[in-house]
Parts: sequence; C-alpha cells; structure tokens
Amino acid sequence: MLCISSCGGIGSDNGCVTLDCSNVADGGTLAFSQLAYEPEFVALDSDTLAAFGSMVGAYLISDNYIVKDATSIVNTAEVKVFDRHTGKFVCNVGHIGRGPGEYLCSFQTFVDEPGGKVWIMDAPDHIKTYDIRTGKYLGDVPLAHEVMAEYGTASASYSVSPEDGTLTVFAVPYEEDPCPALAWCQDVEGNVLWEIPETGRERRREPSNTLISSSFNVGGAFDVALSSGGSWPDTLYVLDGNELSSVFTVDTRTLKDGQSVQSELLPGKVLSALIEQKEYMPGIYIGEYVARVLTDLKTGKSVRYALEFENDFLGITFEWATFGNGWLILPVPAVDFLEIGRNALDKGLLSGDAAAQVEAILSDLRDTDNDILMLARLK
Repeated sequence: MLCISSCGGIGSDNGCVTLDCSNVADGGTLAFSQLAYEPEFVALDSDTLAAFGSMVGAYLISDNYIVKDATSIVNTAEVKVFDRHTGKFVCNVGHIGRGPGEYLCSFQTFVDEPGGKVWIMDAPDHIKTYDIRTGKYLGDVPLAHEVMAEYGTASASYSVSPEDGTLTVFAVPYEEDPCPALAWCQDVEGNVLWEIPETGRERRREPSNTLISSSFNVGGAFDVALSSGGSWPDTLYVLDGNELSSVFTVDTRTLKDGQSVQSELLPGKVLSALIEQKEYMPGIYIGEYVARVLTDLKTGKSVRYALEFENDFLGITFEWATFGNGWLILPVPAVDFLEIGRNALDKGLLSGDAAAQVEAILSDLRDTDNDILMLARLK
C-alpha cells in the first residue's frame, strides 16, 4: 500500500519494528522518569475568565508559547495561547462559530511559532490560519486534495515548514476516498510541489474508522500513526521529504479477539496503549484501555506496563499524560495541586528550579485557579 524505506535516524537499525503481543515482558508500572528529564512547572493565568476554557484538551508546547487545543465535536472552546515562561494568557485564537474565520472543532492544531501562526484544520478541504500573538484570523489555506470527512472534520494529519511556508499532508487511504495521494507537499495557494500517489486502498470504513495522529516528538520529524479497532495492521510512519518510512507496526495475529493498539512515537521508542472491546450492554461494545506497552526501537524489545503511570516527580499515579513536541505534559487542577505540590516538596521529590517553581506557585495558589502544567522534556 505504501512507499516504504528504512527507519533511518528514528531509532531502528533494521527497518520496521513489529510488536508481538504474545511475547512481551512484564514491567510493572511505568515511571515518568523512565521517559523524561526533571520537570518544570507553569501556572496558567487565572486573572481573566478568558484564560479558562474546557477542562479537556491537548497542550501544544513551543519555545515561547503554550497553546491549549480544546476543540472537539463534544467539547467546544476557543483554542487559547499562553506565555510559555510565565503562564500569562495571550489570546483566544479566533472564535467559536460558523461564520468567516470561525470554527466549531479542530481535527489538528499546529503551532508555527517561527511563522507567527496557529493553524486549525476544521474541514476536509482547507486549514484556517491565525496570528499567534493576537488570535486574529489571517485566512484559509486550501488543500490541494480534499480528504475524507471523519467525525465532522478530516481524516488527515499535516505539518507546516516554517522555513519555506509549505504544508505537508498525510491522508488515510480509505477505499471510498477519491483523494489521489497518500501524502503531498503544497504551497499556501494549494499548488502541489510533490506527492506520493495512493496506489492501493486497503482501509475500509468498516468495521471501524481509522484514527490518525501525529506527535512531533522526535527532532521535528513528521510522524503519522494509524490505528483502528478492526483487523487492519496498525502502523506508525515517518515522512521525511517525499520519502515515507515504516517505523513500527503490530502483528495483529498476536492480538486477542476484540483487542487493538494505539501507538505514538517517542525518542527511540514507541508507547502503545492496549485496548479491549468490552460489552457494556447487549450488543454495545466500548473500547477500554487496559495496559501500556513500551517498545525500544533499537532492540525491538517490548515491555508491558500497568495502565497507570507512576509520576515519581510528584509521588502519585496518573492514568493519563500527553506527549507532544518533545515534551511530557501533565495538567493538574489547582485544587489538587495544593496538596500534591506540597507533599512532593515535603517528601523531597523535587529540588533546584522545580522545587522553587512549586514553592512560588503554592505561595498564592487558590483552589479556583487555572491548571498547573508539569512539563518534562522527553529523553
């Protein structure tokens, strides 16, 4: 289906690594310190109601900005920009709505700090752009090829090159999709600079739609993870220029009935979530996360861990954390951080700048304040 090359500098010396779920060692609980360096803490602005938004949403980190992407079909709020170093609220990006320059959801939000823009894909045929400092709508960038509509938006992932202002897009190759390219690079007018033709359509919309995601955790590499609840091989790729490399896949023959895997690329490794379909009502099945698997791309060895992470930086366990743009990101509500932060200091788990940051945050933190972000660079 795809144009495949070796994995290059991503981690593997022997091409694509395959996860064999029947041959995985037991590792107990996965600690944050196994994945990331010492953390830092940023208190998000609480001085204006505009800084607050939906409690659900991913955080995107750049050199000088924190962008909260809180738009989804069931959870709508403006994308928000904060100062990376102080946590001060900068602006809302555009507005929620159906009018010109407005949006109701974001399939993917991309932070282009060198270009001074936030990009929001809210439709299968264009991407909206906004000024990162003011939130002002700058205009739409048309996609050279329209991709399939998926969950109200688009079944595609994209990356922006600040150096030349080009846009690279990767689309899920559904059988029903007329899009002629698996991936392509274009300018802001929609002119194709290069493309990888879609030569085989092996993903049907049934039994399950395919999820697509990119983490950008490895040196700016454009990684693309495809996953579904069906029997199709779920694979992680890296797109380097017009060359597509297969990095990681799953031997679906080693999965039990009703199991699937969602994976994301970290530096030198892949972190996967093992999902099992559980029948909650007669004929109604819901995917439930049951474990995590960490695969070393150098050795190909995989270790299975419990679903919860051990946050050994703060002395607690967490079921979720976000990984993106080379960071481990954990938002903690202020009401919880009052106790968690103090306990971490009392137990001596934090030192140096991290301890000083937590002390300063706790000195005037109220339980009604905005979230505290724990940020740790990935190893």
